[in-house]
Amino acid sequence: MTYVTLNINIREDNSMQKQKLPAQYAPALAEYALDWLDLSAAMLLRFERCEWMMHAEQEIPYLYILLSGKAKVCMSDESGRNLLLCYYISEGIMGDVELMMCRKEAISSVQAVTPVVCIALPLQVYASAILAHLPFVLRVAKGLSVKLHTSVSSTTAIILRPFEARLSEYLLLSAQNGVFSERLIDVAEQLGVSYRHLLRSLKAFGEEGLLKKHSDGYHIINETKLREKAAG
Repeated sequence: MTYVTLNINIREDNSMQKQKLPAQYAPALAEYALDWLDLSAAMLLRFERCEWMMHAEQEIPYLYILLSGKAKVCMSDESGRNLLLCYYISEGIMGDVELMMCRKEAISSVQAVTPVVCIALPLQVYASAILAHLPFVLRVAKGLSVKLHTSVSSTTAIILRPFEARLSEYLLLSAQNGVFSERLIDVAEQLGVSYRHLLRSLKAFGEEGLLKKHSDGYHIINETKLREKAAG
């Protein structure tokens, strides 16, 4: 097998909080068979809610290992519209697909839904070493198989599940302390419907007693019924 050194120009997000990786976070790398690494170049990154962590077709400076938080993954079509693919919840690797493909640019865009904390391994420093470490590669392969299954399930759901069920699930996943306040134009785009269709559905949910609109967003009034609708 030939291992390729990735030459990547690291670009920083000005709003991202970055610090040297504190020692107490190092044990988290053992799950990915990376506890042997020299972590002198490793970072701890913090992203705020709604902050973009990766942009499709832009270079990826790090391999990200999520420690906490929730982020949504979107794929853009040829017109530039985003479609919601799946959710990562407090765990997993981001950038693993691109790493295994020796690809510099992100395939998809990733946005923090809640504050996100992750370990960041600069690819310029670590890519060649971790690609040559078989236990890590096997761990990534296992993770990619799970992602493939999730992606297939998500695609099937988009095709077969009623929009109201998908919207209900999205509301439950995205709400913070029972309040859904995402930008509706973006939500419609990511769920693959028109803005008017989304507004009609939210209005219907309100009439059913599931939601109530306030100045800070839509408050979930009946979570139990919303979960029942999501399951349908």
